[in-house]
Amino acid sequence: MSLLRFAIPALLGLTLGLPSAFAQNLVMETDDRHIYATEGEFSFYREMVESAITDEGMVINYVGHIASMLDRTGGDLGTGESLYLNGESLEFCSAVYSRRMMEADPHSIVYCPYVIAIYELAAEPGTIYVGYQRLPQGDDEASQQALQDVEELIDRIVNNALAF
Repeated sequence: MSLLRFAIPALLGLTLGLPSAFAQNLVMETDDRHIYATEGEFSFYREMVESAITDEGMVINYVGHIASMLDRTGGDLGTGESLYLNGESLEFCSAVYSRRMMEADPHSIVYCPYVIAIYELAAEPGTIYVGYQRLPQGDDEASQQALQDVEELIDRIVNNALAF
């Protein structure tokens, strides 16, 4: 079954000119960020991220139109050069994962909602980046596990979105 999950999108990519299922690369992994890159159309991958979130049973609470905000305010700030061709952040939350995270440490409320950014740099048209902020380790075993579970959820969503 899992082989079909990757083979069908890859075949569709060949026949429809879409990116293949294995075209994503982890391009930045730091203590703070996890960023993947793939080649293709921003609107396609933006839609795939949204679908991957809703496929996990969650609703997008807010869409931040970051690139358009920067373009709109650039002149007022004395710069007109666009950094991004496209750039948005998608905010969402899981009642199940968030509940576990906050039961382990009620101060973990600061990590909710979860955010995935999807963007295309003006200097790199056709390269689509999808990433998120990594969560901290947590102070005790229960908190560490809950935060790790949330990060695994977010990473799974990103990888599912890029598998098409």
